[in-house]
Formats: sequence, C-alpha cells, structure tokens
Amino acid sequence: ISISATAEEGRVCITVSANGTGVDEGLQSRVFEPFFSTKKSGDGAGLGLSVAYFIVQNDFDGTLELETAPGRGATIIISIPQDGGAE
Repeated sequence: ISISATAEEGRVCITVSANGTGVDEGLQSRVFEPFFSTKKSGDGAGLGLSVAYFIVQNDFDGTLELETAPGRGATIIISIPQDGGAE
C-alpha cells in the first residue's frame, strides 16, 4: 500500500494505492454502493467506501474516484478543496 498527498490548483489530492488483484470491470461501478462487498457473508458490512464517498462529497465538497484494472491493483483518489469545502 502506498499513500501520497499533493496540493494542486486549490485542491488537496490524496491517493491510496494497493498492488493487489484490482477490481473486475463488472464490479467497478458498484464499489461505492452501501452494503456492496465481494467478501463472504459476515466478513464485512460493505460500508467502508460508501461512507467515505458520502463524507468526501457532502462534508468536504470533494470527489472520490477509483482507478483500477484486473491484475494491476487499485488506486482511490480523494480530491478536496484546500479551504476545507462545504460547511
């Protein structure tokens, strides 16, 4: 896992990357849905990314995106205004 942060054009961008198996194309559009998980039942509620997405968008006026390809890992990109966003 690697984590980095940069400031550019009035925004702070935070990237979190993992070199795992990546996310299959058919699942990519669902990763931010509440209760969606690829884990077996009982191994997670499927709320982590959906809660993060909600907080970044609604509390910080930002964006949260996924970049991934099967076999190439995944990167989550969080971008928020430097001034702190929505209040």
